[in-house]
Amino acid sequence: MLAYFVLRRALRHTAQFRGDVAGICVVIVDKEWIGRFHRAGELLLSGQRRAFFNAETSRHQVVSIETAAKKPVDIDVLRAQAQTIVITDSFDALSEKVRMAADEIIYVDNPTVRHVQAIRKLTGRSKVDAEAARKLVNSSWSVIDALLCRRSLDYLVIGTPRPSKDSSPAVPRLSELPGFSSVRSWASELGTDLAAWRAGSLAWSSVDRAALLIGPPGVGKTMCAGALATELGLPLVATSAGQWQSAGGGYLGDMLKAMRSSFTEAAALKSGALLFLDELDSIGNRGHRSRHEYYETQVVNTFLELTSKEMPGVVLLAATNRPDDIESAILRSGRFERHIHVDLPTQQERAEILSFHLGGFSPDRLRRWTDQLHEFSPADLERIGRAIKRSARAAGREIEEIDVENGMPPKAALSEEVLRRIAIHECGHAIVALSCDFVDAVTVELSYTVLEDREMQSGGQVRYETRNRILPTEDVLRAQIRISLAGLAAEEVELGGKSTGAGGHLGSDLDVATEIAKRMVATWGMGRVPRFYAERQHIERFFQASSSVTGEVDEILLEEWGKVKAALREERETLLKLTSDLLAKRLIYLDGR
Repeated sequence: MLAYFVLRRALRHTAQFRGDVAGICVVIVDKEWIGRFHRAGELLLSGQRRAFFNAETSRHQVVSIETAAKKPVDIDVLRAQAQTIVITDSFDALSEKVRMAADEIIYVDNPTVRHVQAIRKLTGRSKVDAEAARKLVNSSWSVIDALLCRRSLDYLVIGTPRPSKDSSPAVPRLSELPGFSSVRSWASELGTDLAAWRAGSLAWSSVDRAALLIGPPGVGKTMCAGALATELGLPLVATSAGQWQSAGGGYLGDMLKAMRSSFTEAAALKSGALLFLDELDSIGNRGHRSRHEYYETQVVNTFLELTSKEMPGVVLLAATNRPDDIESAILRSGRFERHIHVDLPTQQERAEILSFHLGGFSPDRLRRWTDQLHEFSPADLERIGRAIKRSARAAGREIEEIDVENGMPPKAALSEEVLRRIAIHECGHAIVALSCDFVDAVTVELSYTVLEDREMQSGGQVRYETRNRILPTEDVLRAQIRISLAGLAAEEVELGGKSTGAGGHLGSDLDVATEIAKRMVATWGMGRVPRFYAERQHIERFFQASSSVTGEVDEILLEEWGKVKAALREERETLLKLTSDLLAKRLIYLDGR
């Protein structure tokens, strides 16, 4: 079924399958998966999952050709009204006749996160989170084969084997990689300090030797660790709480032994080392109240002991996408005191990252594609780079612009009705934002298409230029709630109903508004009673609101919902004018000063 999902995705835009016309599609897959893709091709052509495909009675055919096969395979390329899928493991395995007769030659891409989650569900395995699934789909087909149906992937770390201390670097230097601008300053200072320490002119205690990388999945935190080690000339010792926990039988003693072993390994290297700890939030937190409290406390205590020891030459680097889950003592001064945020790449960085993966194809030539890839991570761009290179290999040439076009994610055009709703939604945000004294300007953007394989796409976005507020007041917080609700309110005011565009995921408009209101009541004393329930981090992750707190949160949201709808009714002419401008121009800039 996984091969079926991948094959269907690979072929769905070909003329044969879009128009149900005759033709030959060559699909190049991993050698060990040829049999599975052959069966997937039969399922795709028959349209019946349980039916046995009979090549003699079908006007379609699936043919497998393996490299160095003893028996040559011939294909009837003149078969009338037939669709033929050729499954092979190499372009070189194809005869000259098949190469010339093929309408399409396609290298299959790896499965997507959604494919992995669907297979897990079909096979009755536990659901995996998006980050674990992303790691799996970015691995080789042999790794996917081994791990796809593993009972649990909760503590699995998939990555490149650690190079030995004598091996040459497997990754480029940090200075050679695009992006990571936030890391470069610390890396430069650290390189200078390491040189001084090696020369004997600086004590190790004066070296800023530990940092935490904070950023969403896929931004390249693990790659950054390898590149930094290469830059500093240090061996990389990469591990994680998941690796420690999976050691032995997973008992407390096994985990603590594995943890100590990683620190001992790094400290034993005479040249020093970069000890990289991935997913630091998995280490545990002594503030959690659960049946694993004793286990977590012992793990955190041991980790604090190890990180407090002076290990000359050992640089500590950790990564997380959930900093609020980390024990505060781990983040205090003297341990992981330097916090570096690694964000999604900018427009220019997206072009530079893709250019890097394409071996230098000019970033300026890529901008007309990469500028449309909003919210794409470096991992997403690496995946696109592989697709582009496959397109060029299939055609037997160097990368050209047609290959870049072929490698881009497929797009779906939005209807005029949907575009108008999106434009109204985004302009609602803009109008309400410009009425607030802390917003200086707003940029509103509209896209006529969305990517087919990306979830939670709105087709539009608003960017705000704001003045920083050191100590936000209740008025400012309520204004932020109104801004978040304004898109949904504009839809209701102008179109008479709401769409799903304001919710459905963390970070959505409704999530932002609700979280602000919840913090106002539960931690900042802005409810009916100025009471403190819990600290902010606890509220965001673990706080279970009582009915009284929920009632006050609802009151705040309803009050601001009424205000924002009233404001948009008064500004209806402005809303319609901005909507018209956005539909015509796709990008508008509004200065509120």
